[in-house]
Amino acid sequence: MQHSRAVLRSALAAVACISGPVLAQESETTLYGTLNVDLERVDAHGATAAGTLPPGSLGQVPTGIDIPGRLRVTQNSSNFGIRGTERLNPNLVAWFQVESAVAVDSGGSNIASRNTGVGMKGGWGNLFVGQWDTPYKTLSGAVDPMYFTGITYTGALIGTPGFGVGPVTVGAPATSGDGKTFAGAANASFERRQGNSIQYWTPSFAGTTMRFAYSVDETRTSKSPTVTQVDPHILSASIEYQLPIPVLYVAYAYESHSDYFGIDALVPASQATLVSNSAGATAASSRDRGDKLIARFKIPGTQVGFMAERLRYGKSQDASLPAGWFSHYSRNAYAVTLVQSVGQSGTLRALYGKARDGSCERFDGSACDTKGLGARQVSLGYSYSFSRRTDMYAFYTNVANESRGSYQFANAAGLGAAPGSTSVGYVLGMRHIF
Repeated sequence: MQHSRAVLRSALAAVACISGPVLAQESETTLYGTLNVDLERVDAHGATAAGTLPPGSLGQVPTGIDIPGRLRVTQNSSNFGIRGTERLNPNLVAWFQVESAVAVDSGGSNIASRNTGVGMKGGWGNLFVGQWDTPYKTLSGAVDPMYFTGITYTGALIGTPGFGVGPVTVGAPATSGDGKTFAGAANASFERRQGNSIQYWTPSFAGTTMRFAYSVDETRTSKSPTVTQVDPHILSASIEYQLPIPVLYVAYAYESHSDYFGIDALVPASQATLVSNSAGATAASSRDRGDKLIARFKIPGTQVGFMAERLRYGKSQDASLPAGWFSHYSRNAYAVTLVQSVGQSGTLRALYGKARDGSCERFDGSACDTKGLGARQVSLGYSYSFSRRTDMYAFYTNVANESRGSYQFANAAGLGAAPGSTSVGYVLGMRHIF
C-alpha cells in the first residue's frame, strides 16, 4: 500500500511539472502605460468685442475677453493599464483590459476612466462590451501626426462643431448644470470614448476591416405626463482598406446620435430641450450625424494624411415653438497632415485644418446666419526618439477663430476662449511608453 501511494505521489508530481508550464501559456496578463507630460505656454487673444449677435445669428455672444498668457503642465492622456488573455480553446480567446487616466501633472488617477472592456475574439473577429473609443473617433488616429492627444492634435477642429465642445468620456446624454435641460456640451461631441457600449470588429479580409459600436439606450425615459420622452443611443461604424503594400490607406466612418440633443449645446440656453416640462409638451427627438473620410499615403520616411468631416445636428418637437428657434446646424471641416522622418531619430510633424462656417435652419423657416463661425488650425513640431519607448518633443499650435467662432484647444485643455479668439500654445514635452 505504501509503495502504491509513493507511486501515486510521484505520478501527480510529474503531472504537475508537465501541466504547470502548459497552463501558464494559456493565460497572460500585462501591465502597460504611457506617460506623456509637457510644459506649455498658452494664451488666447483677439476676442471679438463684446456685443450682441445680429438677429437670426447662431453662435455664442461675444465678450471681448482675452486670456492672458500662462505656464502650465499637462498630462496629455497619460495612462496606466492592465490587460490579459485566456485561451479557452484553439479558436477562442477571452480578454480584458482596464485602463485608467493618470494625472502626472497634479497627482491622482481615475480607475477604468479610459478604454476598458471584456470580450472574446477568434478567427471570426472581436466582440466586447465596456467603455471604448468609438470607431468614428479611432479613425482619426490613422493620420493624426501629434500623438493623437494634447493641445496640438486634430481634435481641436475634428469631431467638434466649436462652441466650446471638446473630446469626452461619457456613457449617456448630459444635462445642463442645473439639470433642467439637455444643454450639455458633451452631447455635441463626435470625439467620444463611449460607455455602456458593445463593439464588434471584423477580421481583415482582402485588406478590409470593419468596426461597429452600439451604445445602448440605458437612460430611456418612462412614460410620464411631465417628463420629456427620449430614447438615447449611439451607433458608430467604420470601414478601412489597406493595400497589401502599405502605400495607400483609405477609410470611412459614420456615427449617429439619437436623442442626445447635441444642438442644444449650440443654441441659446432658452431654446434647449427641457428634461421635465410641466406645460405638458413632453415629446421631443433629435438626431445628430457625422461622416468622416480618411486617406493616407506612406512611403519610407514620409506619411501624408487627409481627413474630411461633416457634422449635422437637428431636433424636432411636437409643440408649437416660439418664432426663431433653431432646428438644424451642419458644418464641414478638413485637415491635411504630415509626418516626415529627419535623420535616424528625428520626426517633423505638421497639420493644417479648416472648419467652415456651416449652415443652419429655424423651425419657422426664417433667415438663419452662420457667418463667422469657422476656424483654422496650424500645428507644427519636432520629436526626437531616444528609443522605441522614449521621445522628447517641441510643438507649436495656433487655433484661430473667425469673428464668431469658438473652437478651443482639444483634449479637455481649452482655455475657455471667447468667440473670435486665437488660442496659441508652445509645448515642450516627454513621452515614455512601458
